[in-house]
Amino acid sequence: MSELVELRREQAIREYECMKHLNLFTDAEIQSIKNKRHYHDFKIERRTKRLSDFINYIAYECNVFHLLLQRRQKLHISAEWTSLEQSIHQRVRVLYKRAMARFAAEYRVWTHFLQYCQMRRFFTEGSRVLDQMLGYHGDKPKAWLCAIEWEYRQANNAARAKHYMLRGLQRHPECRELAIGFIGIQLEEGKKVVEKARESKQGLVVKGKGNDPPLDEPQELELEKALKTAQVVYRNFEHKDMRFYEQLLKELKEHCPLSNALARQAVAEMRETLTDQEAMWHLLAKLELEGDAFVTKEAEQTKPHERLAKCLAVYKEAVERLPTKKMHSLCIETMLQLNSLEESEHDEKAKRKALAGAFKRALVDDLLDEDKLLQYLKLLLHNSNPNEELVMKVINKGLEQYPASVDVWSAYLRYQILQKVGADELERTFSKALNTLPERVSRLVLWKQMFQYYSERPALQGTLEQLFRRAIDQEPEISNHYQPLYLDYLMASVGENLAKVRSEYQRLVRNYTTPLELHTKMASLEASQTPPDVSEWRKCYEHMTLFYGKQDATVWLQYVQFERDHGQPKHMQSLYERAKGALDEDSFATFMAEYELIRNPYIVRY
Repeated sequence: MSELVELRREQAIREYECMKHLNLFTDAEIQSIKNKRHYHDFKIERRTKRLSDFINYIAYECNVFHLLLQRRQKLHISAEWTSLEQSIHQRVRVLYKRAMARFAAEYRVWTHFLQYCQMRRFFTEGSRVLDQMLGYHGDKPKAWLCAIEWEYRQANNAARAKHYMLRGLQRHPECRELAIGFIGIQLEEGKKVVEKARESKQGLVVKGKGNDPPLDEPQELELEKALKTAQVVYRNFEHKDMRFYEQLLKELKEHCPLSNALARQAVAEMRETLTDQEAMWHLLAKLELEGDAFVTKEAEQTKPHERLAKCLAVYKEAVERLPTKKMHSLCIETMLQLNSLEESEHDEKAKRKALAGAFKRALVDDLLDEDKLLQYLKLLLHNSNPNEELVMKVINKGLEQYPASVDVWSAYLRYQILQKVGADELERTFSKALNTLPERVSRLVLWKQMFQYYSERPALQGTLEQLFRRAIDQEPEISNHYQPLYLDYLMASVGENLAKVRSEYQRLVRNYTTPLELHTKMASLEASQTPPDVSEWRKCYEHMTLFYGKQDATVWLQYVQFERDHGQPKHMQSLYERAKGALDEDSFATFMAEYELIRNPYIVRY
């Protein structure tokens, strides 16, 4: 190993001499480069080799290269390029080759080398390793796609790209990316033929914008061959699902008008074979809405209102042949998206009419999804003068189809509040919602609406306290939420007199499962009194430790701090003993550390 390292050191002497001669690096910097290379050489030559050592060495050499370029640019020195930069490139190539030979099963090594070749524009060097890479990783479709992309985009070798396409499809006949990529390359080759003819005959109008440019016979044959190959690949691909058609049509759209014939063929076959899939109809309708040339046989472009009409016709046929909630939802989503575009070329009135028609059609067929129903209600109520009959029809449909939806009941309550119905009618709807919803569904949002309704109406303030008591009698989620709020309400009602608040607090503690927030709230109310009643204040902390002292160390710490600052410090030691008996080992460890800081605030916290 040492012999190899010494050999490399000798081979690098010329580099160091050039660096010093050109004053690109100082002596200290050159020595640092020597030492780091020596370190990396020993790492990659040891008996147990790791890929990370090679990657780190390569990364270091790339950093040296970039630093070298910066120094050359700063000092305006261009001499000895071969001795310095080329030498670094050669070292990096050798490192990559050794890594690819040693760690051939690591796909990322090959891709990193191709990225390096692309960055340095070593296209021939990158092409040489593709066959080796595919020999090890031919089971990965992405490896074939990488090889094809390299040959076609970087090496500009369409013949080798086609060769890899054919081999890749033979190995992975189910890979749609390979098939679509092959079709795209063939169409791009055809486009190059047309552009070449256009450039050679500058006075003629290009294809797709007027008359077609006349092609020579060889060009005509080449174009015909490319288009025919694309059709053959499409026809022979057997795994034509919706994902395939979506990606294919997206690719074909970039090569109009050469791809129009193939696109029409694909659309016709898609419509014939995938009529039972909502995504197919959705894609077809969007193509009509966008006015793509390959969904219609007319030469002239259709107007916006005509495209919208064709789109709606597709959706109408779709919901007749495939009456599902998903199909209706896709139609509604398209219309919503169209209406959200501020600079749309479509008429605003026609867009709104189309959206309303999509909602009404789904509503009549009882196939309006819950989310879309709520969205429909939101749009209807957004109107300054909503159609009461239509709104109630939508709400009744929602309650009929989704009786377990708290959002539908919430929308119903919101509408009644908006219509300023009486409290009795609102209470009936509220009670019906509570009785109808299953136990697993949270009712908190409905209670919040009722509290907001009563709190905004001073004439009904007497009913608000009754509502608090009703809420506290509910399941723990509702009760625990409103117990602390009840104390705030009472405090606002009685002013400075805490007697009623204390009485209600004690009643809640005796009769209900109380949340920690209730005791914290009562403690803060006691602390706000001038002067505070320490014995009543202490009761709050007693209740905290009684109900939550086994799980939460912070309640004991708050109690200790209270006794230190406002109560009797002599009780702190007894609280320590009680906490030690109540808390588990981990919680007590947390408590003990904080307790020492509370007891002696001059201890420095690290």
